[in-house]
Amino acid sequence: MNTTDVASGDSEPDQRGSRQTPDAPRFIVAHGYKGGWVVNDRLGLVGGIFITEAAARHFAIEESGHHPEEVLLSRADAEIEFPRSKAA
Repeated sequence: MNTTDVASGDSEPDQRGSRQTPDAPRFIVAHGYKGGWVVNDRLGLVGGIFITEAAARHFAIEESGHHPEEVLLSRADAEIEFPRSKAA
């Protein structure tokens, strides 16, 4: 897979309700600004930081219901911000 591959997809929804469109993949996999690999979910449901690109891509493909067209490998480094949790 090239560094910016998005396979062409159908417009049918997957089991989680996301739309499979070539211009709006659900997951973006990018090299982290300070190392590692980042998976960002456009829907904000899941994501994470991974040691290898292969692990990040595997996670994203699994979470997309095995729809590789829903995963974009970005050339840009990702900067990560975590939401602050509210202490009770």
